[in-house]
This record gives sequence, structure tokens and C-alpha cells, in this order.
Amino acid sequence: MAIPSWGVRAAESFHARGFRMVEESHDFHELYYVLRGALKYHDRDRHDPVYLSEGCFHPVPGGSIHRLEDQADATLIILALGSSFVDADPVRSPLWRRLVDRHSPAVRPDDFIRRRIEHSLRTILAEQAAERFGFQAVVTSEATSVLIALARLPEECGESNSHTRVAAVIRDLEASFYEDWTVDEAARRAHLSRRRFCTIFRELTGMSLVDYRNELRLDHAATLMRERGHTIAGAAFSSGFQDLTHFYRLFRRRYSMPPGEWIKAPQDL
Repeated sequence: MAIPSWGVRAAESFHARGFRMVEESHDFHELYYVLRGALKYHDRDRHDPVYLSEGCFHPVPGGSIHRLEDQADATLIILALGSSFVDADPVRSPLWRRLVDRHSPAVRPDDFIRRRIEHSLRTILAEQAAERFGFQAVVTSEATSVLIALARLPEECGESNSHTRVAAVIRDLEASFYEDWTVDEAARRAHLSRRRFCTIFRELTGMSLVDYRNELRLDHAATLMRERGHTIAGAAFSSGFQDLTHFYRLFRRRYSMPPGEWIKAPQDL
């Protein structure tokens, strides 16, 4: 693939069962996403092949001499990333390095994260095909989002224990408490019934999802108001509260005073 000046190109690659490609190497990085099928990834720097199944992501650093061997008919989405996009950028370079240096080379996110990344990949493919005004900015932004999502995954993201899955949801909640979290969506992400999810969530946190989410939002709002100089309305909005009256009620319950008085109160309150 030819890498454009903005440094990102996405493409689909289909391989029939039994396909064995010749070894190749590129001066750009690649991120494989196995949309369908299964493959073996061979790299001269690795003694054993890496098995890639449906739903897996695998980074291929630039300069790696590698080849693919299909185990079944396979469809790949390949995200090619130029060195100017990754290596020369102080933000994206550590994201890529974190992904490459993982203990497990095949990364399998949960369904929720996978759907998010798939949305980014679809957007990249659509934008580069249509070439609408500003598409380069959209493409680079979505590619960065993909790197962030994968780099933030814990090493144990492939484990299927119920408590491990709920713990992964808790980590995601702590990172995105400002979003519209619901118990039903969280339970689906953990592949559990609502009742089972709520039981494990309370075991791990000591409270319900809604209460835990609100505690995170209130902590963030308090930090924004007292340390960052945000207005009450701005802090409530940034923390995920849609209703200012609801924010006031929860804040008063937590701090025993409305936010306006709390901001002016001594720091130890």
C-alpha cells in the first residue's frame, strides 16, 4: 500500500483457505484486524507463529519480515500507519510501542471495545473512499482512537472469568464515567445477566453501578470547580450530568452543602 502524506491508509484483504503469502517487509507499520476466519502469523523474529482468530488485532512493526498462512477463508482489515504518523509523533509513538510490547501479541478486546474500534475502521474506510473536505483529519483522528483503545487494554483482557469481565467494565467506567452508562449495557458488556452483574459489581465496589458512577462524576466535578476554576454548570456538564438540578441534589447530599458554598469553604471540606 502507498501511504499518503497524512500517514494513514486502511484496506481490506481477503485470503482463501490454504493461502501462503511470500515473506514481505514494509517501511510502515500495520495493524491487522481479523474480521472473519483464522490465520497464522509468521515473523522471522519469533520462533513460534502467532495464531490469529476472528476478532483479534495484531500489530506488525515496520521492517518486520513476515508472512501470513490462512487456516480458513479469512478477511483482514489492515490499518497501515506511516512512520511520520507514529514514530515522529510524541503522543502516538508510545501508544504503538505499548501495543507492540504486550506480552500477548494477539489482542482480543471485549465486544464493546471491539465495536468501538470497528466503528473507527468503518469511518476511516468510508472517509478515504469519499474524500470529503477534511477527510484527512477524520482519518488520522479515528486511527489515533484505535491506538488508544488497544493500548489501554489490560494484559488479561482475553480472560473470560465473570469477576474479571466485571472488573474490566469497572475500569472502563472509571475512564468514561461521563458517558451515558446504564446497568443493562454494562451487563451486556460483561456477558452476564443483569442480576448476576449487579451482584458481582457490588462485591467488587461495595455499591451499585449508578451510585459508583455518580461518585466518580461528583469527584470529577469537585476537582474541576476547585482546582481548575470551572463554573458549576460547566463542571456538571463535563462530568456527565444532563440535569443541573439533579447535580445540585446529589452534590448537596454528598458534601452537605450546595456547590456554590462548597467552593468557598475551607479546602478540607
